[in-house]
Amino acid sequence: MSTHSIYLFRHIQSNQVLVSTRQILKNKVLEQLQHAGRPVRLRRDLWRPVVALTGFDSENSAQAVSDALLHRSKARQLEFATKQEHLARPKRLRQVDENDLLEKSVTSLREALEAVSPKYIKDGAKLTALWEQSRFIDLKGDAEWPAFLEHGELALKNNRFVSAESS
Repeated sequence: MSTHSIYLFRHIQSNQVLVSTRQILKNKVLEQLQHAGRPVRLRRDLWRPVVALTGFDSENSAQAVSDALLHRSKARQLEFATKQEHLARPKRLRQVDENDLLEKSVTSLREALEAVSPKYIKDGAKLTALWEQSRFIDLKGDAEWPAFLEHGELALKNNRFVSAESS
């Protein structure tokens, strides 16, 4: 039985986050980023995996979580970008804050898992979240991670997936 996965990648300089159902980023995922100015190019050496979420039974369940994550993440970005105190700041400082999506994306991932789990994740099924750094687990917001999610450490070598160590 093959399992399907979701990967979150972060830009090492700006903390922008991309969601993919593949281990390797393709140019199409750049459509997730908001463009203001020059078109963004995909340089794979600047994108590192934050989390690999594995154990989905079907492609539909992985895609449903991915879609819910993107929807929540975009809504969170829009809500942040329209706050009055944010708009009062200079544009160059606003752009830095708007690009820093790491915490918002991890919180959105937790919310997406909770929202999609009743329909797509079977009782007794376990998903594994393999994290690049264990500190990212704590960016979940106020609530706790769902009970069906196990955490582990993602082993990388030269920014490539090597193996997984579940804890």
